[in-house]
Amino acid sequence: MNLYNIFLYLFYLIARSAPSSKLRLFGLKRVSYVKLGKNCYLGPSITISPFGGGRTYSKKLNKVFLTLGNRVAISPNVSFLCSMHPEDSRLSKIYGKIKPIIVEDDVWIGAGAIILAGVTLHSCSVIGAGAVVTKDVPEKTVVVGVPAKYLKDIPDLGGQA
Repeated sequence: MNLYNIFLYLFYLIARSAPSSKLRLFGLKRVSYVKLGKNCYLGPSITISPFGGGRTYSKKLNKVFLTLGNRVAISPNVSFLCSMHPEDSRLSKIYGKIKPIIVEDDVWIGAGAIILAGVTLHSCSVIGAGAVVTKDVPEKTVVVGVPAKYLKDIPDLGGQA
């Protein structure tokens, strides 16, 4: 393991477990495969994979696997699974999926939600606690459940969104 990987992992650990959102954001800003917007909130114990399958691809391709827009709120224990397989499994050639996740501006993600590879959470959407998001979430909607399904629209915010 080289020095770059050690620092990358240390910053990831800070992003997961620091005592305040500001410190967790400090760590996340330094993770090379994450692009972070302004005024975000980051709850404790988030998981971002490509640790395992995608980290090596990220460095080789200089690729961003998780994009968080402005004013995104992420509750505790949320998982972003950009890479959903172990690196050395023969099955990964058939079932392996390594795709970016995009979270647009003003998205709220409830505790324990799981966001799968290739999903876009469009602006002003709300993801209910414990939801498993397998498909894109339209703008100004609330989704809940396993798998996540449409619950309701979010009312117009009067030009503020």
